[in-house]
Amino acid sequence: MNSAYLSFVLLGFFLEMHLVFVNVIIGAAILTVVVRYLAYRRNDERLDGLARDMFRLMVATDLFAGVWATILTVYMASAFPSMTAIFTRADFYPIAIALVGIVASIPLIAAYWHLWGRIGPRAHSALGIPLAASVLLVPIGFRYLFAELNNPQFLNPGFEPIDAFANPLYPPLIAHTIIGAVDIGAFVLAAVLVARKEAGLEGIKMSLGVGLALLVPQAVAGGYYFAVLERYDPYIAANIAGPLLGYDPPSALFYPAFYAALALVVALGAVALYAFYEALRGRVAKLATVVAGVLAEAVMVLMEYVNDGARYPYMFVSGGGGIPVAQLVNQLIEMPPATIYTALASTLFFTALFSTAFYYAVVRRLLSED
Repeated sequence: MNSAYLSFVLLGFFLEMHLVFVNVIIGAAILTVVVRYLAYRRNDERLDGLARDMFRLMVATDLFAGVWATILTVYMASAFPSMTAIFTRADFYPIAIALVGIVASIPLIAAYWHLWGRIGPRAHSALGIPLAASVLLVPIGFRYLFAELNNPQFLNPGFEPIDAFANPLYPPLIAHTIIGAVDIGAFVLAAVLVARKEAGLEGIKMSLGVGLALLVPQAVAGGYYFAVLERYDPYIAANIAGPLLGYDPPSALFYPAFYAALALVVALGAVALYAFYEALRGRVAKLATVVAGVLAEAVMVLMEYVNDGARYPYMFVSGGGGIPVAQLVNQLIEMPPATIYTALASTLFFTALFSTAFYYAVVRRLLSED
């Protein structure tokens, strides 16, 4: 394997690890704000406690997502400086939107937690609106970069940075992203709640219900995205769909993962439906609920692998070709395969440490109540 391919794989790995946490952040943030508002309207202390649990999950997840975001950014800037330069030029405004969301969310998260119970419930519920907006601004901005990779606007004659907003792939991509994130967040939240000794049936039932309710809209958004992708980027569409759907894919590395992801979606629906049915009957299906959370993340990992990996050997894809990965890899700093393997091995080691720390932070409730 050449260094360009290994560099591409390592970039994908860092991205996947970041997205595992980011989707939970988005989902937990939206659910926190909604449940907190319901608790205020119904004057329900149980819902208020559930909203606190959701927010704890979001805060703990945000810490780990930030670490992976730093790793991803530093690696991308060092291994693919030309791509980084293209992004900062072509997608300056979307990146600025995402950065505004990041900067605004930090004080809002702190204020939302520390003012809980210290100001009126109505004012605190209202504070959730800018909090949710700031969290959503991050994917709203950064998803333009993914749309740019699959349908580069900067290659169009007379391109100006403002033209990045006209990318036709973006609307279905962001719809698919946000619906999927809330869906994943709901299933992961249910898995976290059921893993605790004092598992609350109401929270588990609500989380599973939201997750199940969003499966169909998520499938519709995914179909919409593929239809637009097929029109503007047939190379990636063929790699994703494969011969079973009548395509002639340039590579056989991706469509099996796509079919596997679809099978896991069916399994997720069946397992989650069973767990939800048990919750309606007043019983906790612990194993099924945990499996639903794991399956939700597994589907995301496979689908992101297919969507992003299907570009290879190109980084930016336009029609049946594009800008090759090898052309964008840093040529000034030699990164032999041994170096990349070492980086990947060390990353896997720290991933295990992160996973352990995440378990104790979220499941064992090491986050303070105050």
